[in-house]
Amino acid sequence: MKTDALYLNLFETAPSLALRLSGCSTERANEYTCASLELKKAFRVDVVLTPPSVDLPLVLAEVQFQREPDIYHRLVASGAIARIQSPEYPDVRMVILFASRAVDTGAGAWQPLVEAGTLRVVYLDEATAELMNAEFTPEEQSALLLARLTVSPSDRTGDDVIVHHLGIAIHAMQMRSLQTFFRDLFVNLYVSKYKTLSIKEIRAMIDTREIFDDIGESLAVQEYAQEQSAKTTIANAVALVRAGINLEQVATILHLSEAEIQAALLQAP
Repeated sequence: MKTDALYLNLFETAPSLALRLSGCSTERANEYTCASLELKKAFRVDVVLTPPSVDLPLVLAEVQFQREPDIYHRLVASGAIARIQSPEYPDVRMVILFASRAVDTGAGAWQPLVEAGTLRVVYLDEATAELMNAEFTPEEQSALLLARLTVSPSDRTGDDVIVHHLGIAIHAMQMRSLQTFFRDLFVNLYVSKYKTLSIKEIRAMIDTREIFDDIGESLAVQEYAQEQSAKTTIANAVALVRAGINLEQVATILHLSEAEIQAALLQAP
């Protein structure tokens, strides 16, 4: 899934995480609205959290996975535009979530904003340590762990540790609807990261946590299973035709069109 949409979903569901990471109070987090906005058609900000009243800070958040020398300039410029567009909010905060320190090009001239706490910098690959903070809610923990999965190396062993903690955080949630939301978001992210996983492997990995017992009900898993089944059927069709069986017969047996099989034969190694 696209990371922009993922982070918008995460912050929309757990706005307190963005507020906490940007150094703001989370007391009225659920009253914020969350959207991806284009400011004056100049810069698009990944996440803008608009407070319910002018005495609370307006928060702009950017997620950065690659080195971009202009990221600080762009976010500060967006903050300035937000002040012009929305003068009723005197307190504008900014936060950049870098994948790691390696992609942080440095605040440069904007370092005073970092030191003042107006612009906060978070490194997602290090952020799990923040979960030791007892103030983090299960929703915030789950959102942060999902964010970690987007930047961690494609290493099943390492990711299994993150998934273990994710299961604990989701299980601690009070609302079943939120548990289901984070579960499905996780499945979409995980199968996108590990495209070669079989549906059996996904279920085996997830079923270690009680909250994932009904994983088969997840629409994301059902769609993935159908996709894997279709790929297997096509692969079988190619093998049968190459073994000398008539293409028309193979199409009839496997309920495929001849055009589908011919296209697969052209693409197969």
